[in-house]
Order: sequence, then structure tokens, then C-alpha cells
Amino acid sequence: MTDTAPPTPAPTKSVAPGFTFTDDGCRTEIRLGALLVLAGMFLWLFMGPNISNYLNLAGVVLLLIGVPMQARDARRIARPGYPWRLGLILAVLGALMWKDLLYRERFDEPLGVQPMAPIFLGVGVWILAWWPFAKPKKEASA
Repeated sequence: MTDTAPPTPAPTKSVAPGFTFTDDGCRTEIRLGALLVLAGMFLWLFMGPNISNYLNLAGVVLLLIGVPMQARDARRIARPGYPWRLGLILAVLGALMWKDLLYRERFDEPLGVQPMAPIFLGVGVWILAWWPFAKPKKEASA
């Protein structure tokens, strides 16, 4: 009979999440709303403007509701995961795309902006506007 040592478990490797636009603790409404806004932008040519605008509208409504709720939870119960990076990226992309998304329906009409740039800019500014309110309250010392 040989004495064998019990097998030692293999050391677990911690997996770094890499760069993400939302952290753990971010509300599902915000993640889903941002996904719908982005889907509306990138599916514009494939699905047409009507369906894309419906996707954008649904995403904007979710963000209009989710961002203040996330800020409230972060302030009251110190909930982590406020998506400031997502707001910053959407605001910067919307500002940069504004001049790039000019088009006209007919040759004799003036140039107009596709609704994607204002939506990106508006959503980004909305998220960033709530960021100061998301800072947790400091507890009063006794």
C-alpha cells in the first residue's frame, strides 16, 4: 500500500475583466437602453429608419428612467456601477458624428442632421448630468 498525498487543487487564476463601459452594479435598464440606442444606430441601414427609431425610442425611455434610479441608489445605498464612461463615450461620439452625419433627402433641400448624432449626444449628456448626484452621501460623524 502506498501513501499518496491528496490532490491539491490547481491555483485559480483571476480573470481581469478588461475595459468595460459599465461596471458591476449598473442597472439593467441602463445596459439594455444603451444597447438599444447603439443597435438603432448601427442597424439604420439594414432595418430602415422606422425600426431604428423605435429601437432608439425604447432605449432612450429606459435610460431616462434607469439613470436617475442608478444615481439615487448610488447616493442612498452606495450602489456601485455608475456608467460615467458610457456617458462620456456617447457624448463624445455624438459630438464628433454631428458634422459627419449631414445629409439631404433631395438635391435642392438644405443639409440636415440624421437623428443619431443628437440622440448619442443627448444620452451621453443625460448620463453625465446625473453623475454629480450619484456621489454617496457622507455620513455625519457623531
